[in-house]
Amino acid sequence: MKKPFKQPLHVGSSLFLVLFALFSVGCIHFSVIYGVAGLVLCLIWRMATLHGERESRRQVQELMNNVVIEGGEIRPAVTHTPLPTVVALATTGEIVWANDSFAELSGQFAGARHMRLTELAPTFETRWLIEGKTEFPGELRMGKRAYHVYGSMVQSGAGQMMMLHFLDCTDYVQLRDAAETRRPAISIIAIDNYEELTKNATDSEKSSILAGIDKRLSAWIKDRNAVLRKFDRDKYIFLIENAELEKLSARKFAVLQDVRDIQNHEGVVATLSIGIGKDGETLAECYQYASLAIDMALSRGGDQAVIKNRYTFEFFGGLTEEVEKRTKVKSRVVANALTQLIRDSSQVLIMGHKNSDMDAIGAAAGMVCAARVKGKPVHIVVDQHHTMAGDLIERLETLPEYKDVFISAEDAMILCDYNTLLIVVDVNRPGYVESEALLQSINKVAVIDHHRRAADYIENAVVSLHEPYASSASELVSELLQYLVPTTGILSGEAEAMLAGIYLDTKGFSTRTGVRTFEAAAYLRRAGAEAGDVKRLFQSSFTQYMERQKLISSARDCGQGVIFALTAEEVDRVAAAQAADELLSIIGTRASVVAFRRGNDMAVSARASGQVNVQLLMERLGGGGNHTAAGAQLKNTTPEEADHMITEAIQGYFADQQTDKPAEH
Repeated sequence: MKKPFKQPLHVGSSLFLVLFALFSVGCIHFSVIYGVAGLVLCLIWRMATLHGERESRRQVQELMNNVVIEGGEIRPAVTHTPLPTVVALATTGEIVWANDSFAELSGQFAGARHMRLTELAPTFETRWLIEGKTEFPGELRMGKRAYHVYGSMVQSGAGQMMMLHFLDCTDYVQLRDAAETRRPAISIIAIDNYEELTKNATDSEKSSILAGIDKRLSAWIKDRNAVLRKFDRDKYIFLIENAELEKLSARKFAVLQDVRDIQNHEGVVATLSIGIGKDGETLAECYQYASLAIDMALSRGGDQAVIKNRYTFEFFGGLTEEVEKRTKVKSRVVANALTQLIRDSSQVLIMGHKNSDMDAIGAAAGMVCAARVKGKPVHIVVDQHHTMAGDLIERLETLPEYKDVFISAEDAMILCDYNTLLIVVDVNRPGYVESEALLQSINKVAVIDHHRRAADYIENAVVSLHEPYASSASELVSELLQYLVPTTGILSGEAEAMLAGIYLDTKGFSTRTGVRTFEAAAYLRRAGAEAGDVKRLFQSSFTQYMERQKLISSARDCGQGVIFALTAEEVDRVAAAQAADELLSIIGTRASVVAFRRGNDMAVSARASGQVNVQLLMERLGGGGNHTAAGAQLKNTTPEEADHMITEAIQGYFADQQTDKPAEH
């Protein structure tokens, strides 16, 4: 298809010249003189046209050339540009010349010259020009106006210069900002412990509790441009503009604290979880984000607000200790799903977290039992050179059923195929598993974990049993085994491994224990676990004992009931964890933090009695865990840097937890 002419035919155009030349050639048949004269005229015409085009291009080129400053004079091409234009020294930003348009927008009619650009626009910087770019990143604010800035570097006798053109985009920026601030966010609000609050309550007390929650929510959004509606007995839908949401988040969602004033006759305190979705392309996408956010809040123990945008999660609150509210229905459903998955798989691989502990190995041993009873090949992926459960692994390896069960991540990569099932235990973050490459290589993944979920959790798991209310992963696995295998199918060594995992995470059944914890322990005892053999796994060597005492001797009081110990020496992880537990026994201590060197890194272990959420504290350092036990790894960090980072994290944590509840406007 031929392209249409972009301009009408006119004298001097190439097409007209060709037609005239053809006409002249035709005239030769009738009159040679007239034909030749026509051709000569065409030639002269063409030469004149080419000369005119060359002259026009030369003039345009001069007009578009970079500025050349000679003796302080500016060429007319720049002087007459309608855009606000300025020429400044690249080294200092001092304005050498500015046209009238720039003087008008800056308000410096007489003084623009010799001023620095940063005096007029404090956010101006030159990195983009040095990198060869022609447009300033974002908008440049100058007074109350905003500008898109275009420029280039110019070489002159006075040195390297910047020539900058300013295009006013204030109206566009105002429209864009208005659209962003008035864009709606969708929130789902859930009463975490509705069943516990209304259990054994009379109708009048139940109505009073729910009315109290409704009243506080209504007061919270009063004078806000928002809509709140209840759509279930324990759930609300909440629509709010982004500008108003920022005000609520700046006050750390004070309604979370307000609702805690409500309790039933048994002393159960009401708590809320708030999941907010924002920045979605559509309302449906915002609602999807809100659903992910409320799931995240509930999986982290509730009593918190979570904001989910298209990139990440943001967390507020989460101070209250989790309340056990699991039912055996979920365990039975997950057990049935796991049974089908194991049967449909060619083999089973089980993997815990890096530097595995007794809970990870104990939970893995329980899953080995399930796979063995179902008749499937099974292996535990573990780095035996970096584990805190070496004694437990050695004990299991003495069993005939565990010959060649423990393998490295490299061997697992060779073994796995398209139909392999990977069961991840005692961890839910991809970066913390024993082998992230193995996790990414396998399609069928099941997750069993009790740690509070972090923002970067394992997604797209076929089966997920994530219960932050459980004491340990071994407790969850022992519940599943009651539906997966007969009691006689569990080896006594496996039962002891799971009991050791529970014993470790509950600190000898003294913390984070519930009714289900003791039920699981009783089940394992019936399966053949001996408490004496389990306790012997926790005996310390003389070296570990001395390391622990040396670490404790370096402790200092950071205030707010936090004890912090740091050493620049390499310390056994078990000794460090025991030191954190022992520091917690000091009167008045609400949390303990221990930091020690591991190669070029610094490892951090934190423990709490329940009043401080060490998970939130460790998340400030890139780590995680649960309410009472958490940790972090500071990559390529010196002890001095770690001291500063951890001290700042402690101070920041308590600064964020200060309840500031003046009237909201």
